[in-house]
Parts: sequence; C-alpha cells; structure tokens
Amino acid sequence: MNHAVKQDPSSAPRCTVWFALGLAVFGTLLIGALRWLVIDGAPGPVGILLDAVFAGVFVLLVRGAGASRAQAVAAVAIWLLLFQMAHILKLSALGSPVFFSDIFTLGVLASVLKTWQVVLAAVTVLLLAGVLLYGVWPTRLRRLPWSIAALLLPLALYFGAPWEARIVDAVLPAPASDYVTHLQRRGGMQFLLDQRARKYELALKGRNVLAGLRLDERPQLAARRNVHLVLLETFWDPMALKAFQFDRDPFDPRFRAMLEQGGNSAVMTPHFGHLTANAEFEALCGLPATEDAVFQSRMKDVLPCLPRLLRELGYETLASHTNHQDSWGRDTAYKYMGFAQFNAYQAFVRDDLDGVFLNDASFFRQNREVLARTDRSTPHFNYLVTISSHYPYQLNHERRPPLVQVTPANAVVQNYADALAYSSKAFMDWVEAVRADDPDALIVAFGDHAPAMPPDQAPYAMSGINTSSRPFDGADTLVAMSRTPLLFIDGRKGAVDVGTMPLEFLPVAITRALGVVPGRLPYLTDDMVSQRAHDSTRFLGNVLTRDNGQWQLCREAPAKGTACAEAVQLYDRKRALRNVLLAESRANFNALGGAWLNMATPMQFGSGECLLEVSDWGPKDAVAGAPFNKQKESGLSATWMKVARIQGSPQLRIGAVTTPVVGSGDILAGLWPAPSVINQAGSQPVQVICGGKVVNVLGDMQVRPAPSAARAMPATVTGPLKVVLEGQGMASVSATAVSGECTAQGMQQGVVRVQWSRTPVAGDGGMRVLIEQEGGERQLWSASGPGGESTTGPWATENLKLWFEDAGGGELGSAVLSAPSCTPDLP
Repeated sequence: MNHAVKQDPSSAPRCTVWFALGLAVFGTLLIGALRWLVIDGAPGPVGILLDAVFAGVFVLLVRGAGASRAQAVAAVAIWLLLFQMAHILKLSALGSPVFFSDIFTLGVLASVLKTWQVVLAAVTVLLLAGVLLYGVWPTRLRRLPWSIAALLLPLALYFGAPWEARIVDAVLPAPASDYVTHLQRRGGMQFLLDQRARKYELALKGRNVLAGLRLDERPQLAARRNVHLVLLETFWDPMALKAFQFDRDPFDPRFRAMLEQGGNSAVMTPHFGHLTANAEFEALCGLPATEDAVFQSRMKDVLPCLPRLLRELGYETLASHTNHQDSWGRDTAYKYMGFAQFNAYQAFVRDDLDGVFLNDASFFRQNREVLARTDRSTPHFNYLVTISSHYPYQLNHERRPPLVQVTPANAVVQNYADALAYSSKAFMDWVEAVRADDPDALIVAFGDHAPAMPPDQAPYAMSGINTSSRPFDGADTLVAMSRTPLLFIDGRKGAVDVGTMPLEFLPVAITRALGVVPGRLPYLTDDMVSQRAHDSTRFLGNVLTRDNGQWQLCREAPAKGTACAEAVQLYDRKRALRNVLLAESRANFNALGGAWLNMATPMQFGSGECLLEVSDWGPKDAVAGAPFNKQKESGLSATWMKVARIQGSPQLRIGAVTTPVVGSGDILAGLWPAPSVINQAGSQPVQVICGGKVVNVLGDMQVRPAPSAARAMPATVTGPLKVVLEGQGMASVSATAVSGECTAQGMQQGVVRVQWSRTPVAGDGGMRVLIEQEGGERQLWSASGPGGESTTGPWATENLKLWFEDAGGGELGSAVLSAPSCTPDLP
C-alpha cells in the first residue's frame, strides 16, 4: 500500500554553510566592484576580506535560525545595503562615507523633502524592514535566539568598537587619515567601527591638552560694538566651475566688489554639500567639527562658545534661522553655546517662499525689524543662518524669474546660479541697511559648504574638480571643495583682508577685531591661535596646511619638523580637546577654575504673532456626514490652502471641530477626522483659530444634505462638465467626461477630454496647461499652440483645476471642472 509523503509547506532548499559563506563573499566582491566604479582606486584585499567576514558571521547566524536560501539572500542583501552599499550612495551624493551618527540627520533630511518624498522614504524603510524580518524569521521557536543574535550583531559591534578596533589596529597597518582611503583599505563595516573607536581615544588625549590650563581670568573688553555673524547657506563661488560660462556673475555686483575689496578672503569649511550645523559649531566654538552631526549626537552640556563669551561681556545674543527650531538639534545646542534668544520657524511670517524655504529677502527684512526693537544701549550679537539658497535651489519663478544663463545647459548649475543671484542681492541689501544705521558694526559672513550637485556631482568633474578621486593627487581639489567666500566688514574700514583661514579660526579673528583680552575663547591653547592654526585645516579626513603661500596635502606620517607635521599634531590636539569638552565640559571647567563658564544661560524661543492669510482654499462644498477631499494614505478629509502669509501655529475650525494647520511650502492643509466632519447641512464658516480665538474667516463651506435612497445619484458620469473660467486670457474652455464614477464627493476616477483656446495675440500664441488637484502642487499637463485638446487618465476628480500660461510663464487664467450630474436632486 502506497502512502503519499506529506511535505512541510514551509520547506524550501535550506541554507547550507557553504551557501551562506558564498553569499557573503559574492555580495562583498560585487559591491567592492561598484565602489571601484564610484571611487578612483580599487578596494584593498584586507577591506574586502573584513567585509566578507562581517557579512559571513551575520548570514551564518541567519542560517542558525533555519533560514531557507531565499531568506538568506534577503537577509544578506539588507546587510550589504546598510554597511557596504550605503557608503557608495553617500559618496555619490555628498563625497563622504556613512557614519553611524548619520541616523541623526534623517529628521533634518525629512524636513526639507516634499510630502510625497517623505512618504516614499518611509515606505522604503518599512519595505526594507519587512525584507529583513523575512530573512531572519526562525523556522522553529527554539531557533529564535539565532534570529535575535543576527539582529543584535550590529549593536554588539557598535558598543564593542573601542576594543575590536584596538585589536584590528594591532594586527593591521595604521589606517589612512583620509576617510575614503580608509574605507577602501578596511572595508565598510570596519570603517564605521574605527570611526566609533576614535571618539574614545581622542577624549582620553584631551585630558592631556587641558593639563596645566587655568580659566580663572575673565575676558575684558574696552569698547563694545554690535556684531553680526551671517552663515550664508551653500555660498560657494560658481565661477570655479570652469566648464560653464555665465552670462553674468551669479553673485550680486556689490557682493563681488566687497569680496575683492577684502582680498577675496575665504574660510575652509569642514564638509562638502551638507552638515550646515557642523559649520556653525566651528564658526561659533573655535574647534573642528566632528564627522557626525555634532549638535545632535555630541553636544550634551554647556560649551562656552563665542555667544557665551559675548554674553559675559554684556552682549545680547540672538540667533535667527527660519527652519524648525529642533532642526539639527539647534534648540538645545544654541542654549549650550550661550544664545539668549532663538527666532526659528514659528517666529517668522512665512510670506514669500522658495519651495518650502522662506526667501532670504523676507528673512533679512524681518531680522531688521527685530533689531529695530532692541535696546540701543546694549550691544548685540546677531547671528543669522540663511536658507533659501539651500538644495534643491528651488525658486518661486513667479516672483523670481531666472537671471543667469548657463552654457552648456545644466539644470542644477542653472538653479544654483539663480539662487545665489537672489540670495546675494538680499544679503547686500541687508548689509547696506545695517551699515547705514550702524557704521561701526562688525559684519562677518561666510559660506557653510560647497553645493551638492547630485546624482553624480558631474559639474565638478567636468570642471576638473574630481570629488571622487581617491587618494587625492594633491591639495588643489580639496581646497576647491572646501574654500568658501568670507566677508569681514570691520566697521568704517569696510571689507578687510583676513586671508584664508579654517572656519574654526573665525572666533579668534572676531575677538581680535573687537579687542577682547585675551583674544580667544577661554579653552583654546596658544598653538590653537597661532599662525600655523590660521594656515591649516582638516577636510574629509585630510589635513591641509599652507607653507610659503602654497597649500599642501599632508600625507600619512609626515617628516618631523615640517609644516605638515606641525599641522597634523595641531589637529590631533584640537580634536582631542573637542572630544573631552563635549564629553565632560562642566567638570573640566570647574576643575580648571572656570566655574563662571558653567553659568546657566536660559534661552527664549521667539514666537511671533499667530496669523493665517490665504489666496485660495478648498474644497468649498461637502455632503453632510461624508468625507471630503479624502486623502488616499490616511483616509482623512482635508482642507487645502494656498497660503499668502502664515506665522505661529494657527488652527482651522469648521463647525465645532478644530484641527492644526500642517504641511510645508505655500500649500498647507487642515486634516479632519474621517468619515464625518460636518453632519448638518447648510453654510459653515471656515475659521482661523489662534489661542482659542477666531482671528480670520477664510469663507463658508456649503454643506449639502446627504442623498436619500430614493434620489440616489447616478453610478457613472459622462457628458459635458461644468466649467468655471476665471481670467481674461482665455477665449474658451470646455470639458466632457468620457467616463468616471459618481460619489458623495462628486466625480472621482474620471477620464476627461478638455478643449481650450486663448484670446488671440500677436505671434504664435503658444501656451501650457497645468493641473492642480486635491490641493497639491501644479504640474505641467499639456503644451500647445493658441488652442488645443487633451484627455486625462482615470484620475480626474471633482473640482479639478486647470491653469493656463503663455509660453513665457505668464498666467492667462484658470478653470475649475465639476460634474453637476453627480449631484443628486435636492428635495
């Protein structure tokens, strides 16, 4: 008698030891080859071996959980993506490898992305997490410890890095100081562990730097004058892109003239294309930044930076930046550095946006308004961080049309040049106003980093600046990537020549210009304010120094007594001092007689008024008891608003329900609980609420009764649609529904044919048609001559809005399409 063998439905080819190790080796070799394509220089055999070992240990743990071959492939793919491939992706975008602390930058990244990009990123993360869980899922409960061990392996390596790296250093040659060469030699995971271990080593060395230092002496200042320090977002001289020609200088003529008056002074910044807050740390605290986001990951207590020193000298200290106050951890870092007030996102009237950023002209104007209200008898330290020249260099072309023509055409270079043109103009308008009011003021402005030009930084390579070259042939490329403009306007002297200096030397230059005694931050030692300190910098892990007027790239183990040897030793001491102060500044200052540096420095957040003004909003009608403008992701109803001016944290109210205003940019929303917001038919005011009080009424929402069963609306919609046309530039617009569904919210999933013609004009009368749907951004839909016809896909909805522009972008009018046949007959 034959018996059928019952097969385990979960059975699949099991992962053997050789299969697991083969996966680790093959995946590592493949990504090593990819890294060779991105970086000039082959990965070293030791790095390949170490990466394969780490991946092999992980996949063997996964095998212990009983993984099938498919699960092992899924699990090792996630490992390789996180700890090997991620380096390639970041190198392509920003020129540096990944660090463990990059996890802290994700929130800042999300704050500058559009909503759909954040959603896409979140979905991607969830998908990867799902793949990882699938890969490590145990076949039996008794195998669960293997799964847990696989998931905890990165955490164990992270905490064990100081000891693990010490063993590796004892066996292998010393790692390179250049990050990417280090990555190539030791592989992706060991690079991460080495960087983690260096933090602890440097903190131990820092205690030696502090030995013998006394901080009893308080600084003195004979004459006090106002100080303005301005970080100019992504300000770098685009004329260095030699492969491109500009029909005009992207910098405002006054900015260029002042740069030349100041001898084209410059600062050497710590990063390429990102990490603005680390440039702030250097400019305010006089120490080199960490490789990670120092404000978020390392700044845990007071550090007497320039603002704290000036508070001790009687200054009011104000910081201003129009991003959210917790961006990069500024809400706590600024307090630790000594600012008395921080005006951030909610303190500013958002009345003129470039993408999601407040335009610099509005930012500078509002800063002048704040300064006009300050006590003139007290000097102030006014620190500003601009933002509208931030990547993706997106301008509001209705207000700021393109100014600079770039040859050959390149969208990123074009957008960057235009952003610089407008931002440098706004800055110079502000400078002239400040100097007219206070001619003795010290005004210092600098660029925080060179621009990122993703996906591959091609404009740099085309111009002979090979950002991916490893190892670097010499100092020229590093200097080009690091050097940004510096304006040092010393009162009535105008812009003065202070040379090219590392950004962390800037507090020394400022205190010397003010006549502070001693002219330094209290914890800086003599060698950190020397000429060698002025002439040396550290960028992408490389030490550079200037000797006899020429920049040198300091290779590993420079000859004793040379300028490079001095510079390398100097940066070891600076980084050691930085680490020990970030780890335990309060205890160290108390022990050195500097308890006065630890005084509490409370900081207030500017709140501004609360207001909301809109130029348009919708939807303006709904059905009682039914959702309106229903959001696909959340299922919530939504009111969209084209915002003209907003400040503070206003709320919306319809009927008895109130909700916050959310979003970024000039299209914001109020999200309402689903399914019913309004259950009673009639006219309902849409109100703006601030502090529980009505401060504005946007208009009325007309709420129709819910349709009765006897008078149900048709299931589908076809035929002519209602068109409400506004503007004088269009002769006619008509629309016909080819197909679609009728719902309580009107037409949904409609296929609509639209015909249009513009009012006759001289010339060809070419035009464009843009779509605006559900309160989203306008998107180009069709382009034609003076008249045309086009049919949508199955995505048209009730109150679909069309915008018509001429060939030059001038607005001709708009039209709103609706389907009356979807509205049931009212009783």
